[in-house]
Amino acid sequence: MPTGTGIETALVSAAFGTDPVLRSGCEAVREGGVAAGLTLLGEDRDDAEVRVHRAEALGRAAVGRVGEVAALAESDADEADVMLWLGYTLLARAAAQPAGGADTGRADRKALEAALVEARAPLEAAAHLRPDDAAPWVALQTVAMGLGADREEKDRLWGEVTDRSPHLFPAHLVRVRTVSPTRGGSTEEMFAVAGAAADGAPEGSPLPAVLALAHAEFLRAEHKRRLAEGSFDHIARMSLGRLHGEPVRELFDAARAWVTAAVPHERDVQAHHLFGWAFHRADVAEAARWHLGAVGRYYCDLPWSFFGDPRAGVAHAMARVGVDPRTAPEHGPV
Repeated sequence: MPTGTGIETALVSAAFGTDPVLRSGCEAVREGGVAAGLTLLGEDRDDAEVRVHRAEALGRAAVGRVGEVAALAESDADEADVMLWLGYTLLARAAAQPAGGADTGRADRKALEAALVEARAPLEAAAHLRPDDAAPWVALQTVAMGLGADREEKDRLWGEVTDRSPHLFPAHLVRVRTVSPTRGGSTEEMFAVAGAAADGAPEGSPLPAVLALAHAEFLRAEHKRRLAEGSFDHIARMSLGRLHGEPVRELFDAARAWVTAAVPHERDVQAHHLFGWAFHRADVAEAARWHLGAVGRYYCDLPWSFFGDPRAGVAHAMARVGVDPRTAPEHGPV
């Protein structure tokens, strides 16, 4: 078994998706072939999970080609698709900026806010052009979260999403984060939202993994609180301890409910990472090994980025539980 560093070199970001066709399309976009991205985005418009997943990946791929995506509006391309892609691209560009927290300056915060406002306009246009499409509303949720919108606005956007697609995985991820204690919500509400999503998930859906996200958000909030109280970073991290007791049993039940009836889903790798992180944190090696062994060579930022560099965090966890991604297929999860 290689060390964490050895594993890290084998890991590939899932930011551009895990499907070979989508990854090829993203690579073409990064090289200047924006037409390939538009073709992918135009497929499966009625499948909200596919559409959001592709919009996210293609948005990241086009961060350096905002002008070329915007220019598509002057062609005969579907305007709703162009506005959706442009909005997700601008949102991805905003996400790459400093977050404007305590360790960044006011100018960084202002720049982030301006970038988020810029992303909002094409997303609102996309929502207007295709009223039944949930995809723009998912991104608008993220914009509102980043801008610190009031609760009424956040709830309105959540309602717009759920009216169109009540079990949409990425929308529930954002909702859990929106009501977290670090964003003006509460621990109780956050776990209630995550628990309701898990309990109401369609059979075989990876949606129960949002419960693991709630635990990650909770530990992240606790870490920030202890830093604010004057603890050193390494002491604050060590004092958080591990997940244990009833929460771990609840997570295990949620994971089992998914995997025993699982159907292929765009967010499978993301869900495995969420559960894999949680079981690694709980020191339940067998469950962590199973989930992290199911991601192939792909790593996700969420939730690992809450606690440091995500690629290094995944590699460390894999090394601890005995997973070697170098034995996984080169393309796609195992």
